[in-house]
Amino acid sequence: MKNIERAAEFVLLMDKQLKNQLFVVNGEVQGKKLWENTFIKHQLDKRDAGDKFSVGDHIRAMVYSLLSFGAQWSRLEPYIDINTGEISAIDDLFCQYDTEKLLSCDPEEISDKILSYKLGSPYTKKQMNALITENVSKLLSLERQYGSIDSFYMKILVKDETQKTLVKELSSPKSPHKFIQFGEALITEYLKNVGYDIAKPDRHIRRILGRNILDCSEHENAPAYEAIDIVAAIARQLNRPAAEVDYILWAYCAKNYGEICTKNNPHCDRCVVKIKCTVSPRGEVFQVNGLHGHFTRNNIIRGTLAHVNGCHPMLCS
Repeated sequence: MKNIERAAEFVLLMDKQLKNQLFVVNGEVQGKKLWENTFIKHQLDKRDAGDKFSVGDHIRAMVYSLLSFGAQWSRLEPYIDINTGEISAIDDLFCQYDTEKLLSCDPEEISDKILSYKLGSPYTKKQMNALITENVSKLLSLERQYGSIDSFYMKILVKDETQKTLVKELSSPKSPHKFIQFGEALITEYLKNVGYDIAKPDRHIRRILGRNILDCSEHENAPAYEAIDIVAAIARQLNRPAAEVDYILWAYCAKNYGEICTKNNPHCDRCVVKIKCTVSPRGEVFQVNGLHGHFTRNNIIRGTLAHVNGCHPMLCS
């Protein structure tokens, strides 16, 4: 883990560009894309306020997490309530997360309805089958045994505040508490959806933190648990939630959001990280927030940047 201060400065630049340019369509900011209007932000606020999370809340969190996998999140935007971040059409399909009703549902029927709304993915049928036949029962079992699901989670968090042990407990095939169809990325998304402040180490986050772009890791794609630590360190540097930093980084990469640092055909000409990124073309002339200069890739890699008029100190170290 390295270059945290530099990465934090870039996150601020990304956030500003997202809000002032990339989220603006026809002169209006797309409110549903702003961090403060997301479901996760509302859930973090609830947990900070000391609110309790029911089994139904945890099931909703799982459903939203599963829907984030294998398809673009933007497909759900028409159904999102900007005041709560909740997805009304999905909530209705799942009987408002009434456990008794859900356990009597046919997973195939729920899958077909999700797909009919064009809100599913190639993985929907397997996900819904696992949710209804196994994961809901696991949640209910935890509540019966520990008084609440979060009481069980807190027993783990007391021993490891980084939350990585909790992620392993819920995602590892070797764990008796593993939720089916949930790997590390989907478990962290689920945890964020019930107010836990953690990053989701998906392909976007791992790539942008890697050595070719923000250079916070020795790896081209930061390993999942290192990515969680890196985002947490950046968040501490900025005094912001890790989930917010995660959202900024994700939005900068995701299709129909910032869509700048995409894996294929990235828009390097508009990227605020290009003076650090080794993927962007060599020796470009660029301007970012008033910074203007001409660099070669070798200058960037060695950290011996050429002269920049009014250069930001964090970008010229």
